[in-house]
Amino acid sequence: MKILILGAGYAGLRAALDLDRLLRGRSDVSITLLDQFPYHQLVQLLHLTASAGLHSREAIYDLKRLLRDRAIRVVQGRASRIDAAERHVALADSDPVPYDKLIIALGAETAYHSIPGAREHTLPLRTYPDALRLRDHLIDQFIAAGKTTDPTERRILLTTAIVGAGYTGGQFAGELAAWADDLSEQASVPRGEARIALVERADGIFQEFGEWASRAALNRLDQLGVSVYLNTGVTAVEPRRLRVSDGRILRAATIVWAAGIQGPALLADSGLPVAKSGRVKVDRYLRVEGQAAIFALGDCAMIPDPANGPDATVPTTASYAMRQGSHIAESVAAEIAGEAPRAYEPLRLGELVSIGPDYALGSPLGVPVTGYPALLLKKGVEQYYRATIEA
Repeated sequence: MKILILGAGYAGLRAALDLDRLLRGRSDVSITLLDQFPYHQLVQLLHLTASAGLHSREAIYDLKRLLRDRAIRVVQGRASRIDAAERHVALADSDPVPYDKLIIALGAETAYHSIPGAREHTLPLRTYPDALRLRDHLIDQFIAAGKTTDPTERRILLTTAIVGAGYTGGQFAGELAAWADDLSEQASVPRGEARIALVERADGIFQEFGEWASRAALNRLDQLGVSVYLNTGVTAVEPRRLRVSDGRILRAATIVWAAGIQGPALLADSGLPVAKSGRVKVDRYLRVEGQAAIFALGDCAMIPDPANGPDATVPTTASYAMRQGSHIAESVAAEIAGEAPRAYEPLRLGELVSIGPDYALGSPLGVPVTGYPALLLKKGVEQYYRATIEA
């Protein structure tokens, strides 16, 4: 029995670790974990890497080192096609990898929503390389601002526009506001000239927690000096220019795109059933519709959440992805043992987001929490996660 897991993110790594534990000693079963990178990324911490709030390599784990004592084969490669009929995954630069059961946990890609120029002229923040590139770019802009004698050029160099005020954009805005103190000092530019604009097409931010969270977050961002533009859509992006829905133009040397995600193109290109978002459709067992041997979970999967309505889907967050990884491991192990799998039921434990280095908010177990206590809870959750994968 060959089990192949595509993606070593929160869902894929958890599935691999739990399958190794559940199937240990089974010589007739092999587990292969394939990812385009040789490391596991802590995506929830990439906003810290991008703003120098975290030593860069603290956001990644070398997979072979992490799994050295596990019966898990690690393969680095980029999947180019899933062949359900032949039961193998083609790779861009090497031989296909066969499977008997396939678990797709590829995460998601940045969604540009067909906005002209968005892909070409913005910096995404979805991967570890993205975070490093954004951090280095910002340092370069501040250094250049310290050298120029043109006040207009300096203003542009010191302006950062962040499109999308979800978890990624909102958290990055808060960290950048704190980091700008050090950047300004190091580049010998006035801190007051560094501008951060957070552009959001909705009428609030972090509204999944409730209206209270939006108000608290907006107040905190205002204290940090971040200008938030709500009900503002982006119509086009040009080099160092952001055109928005009311006709205004925002000139910024750094434009960060954090305006949503979509499923990897690989899924549709492989003929799997996908929604408009590009995420693959699965049933309540996390099995891809019409495919007996293929499962999908995490951000790349459109997972039904009937408890919240007939069209509701499970949120695409790390906490859900991890629990889906555990669930699919139990289901696959049960099938191998000849037992019936159990349907996936979302467990709502709540989420936490940070806004700067000393403030967070969220609703763990449905209880609203703000400020430093929320930040301590968030850091505790992060340390607990590290402990679970390092054990």
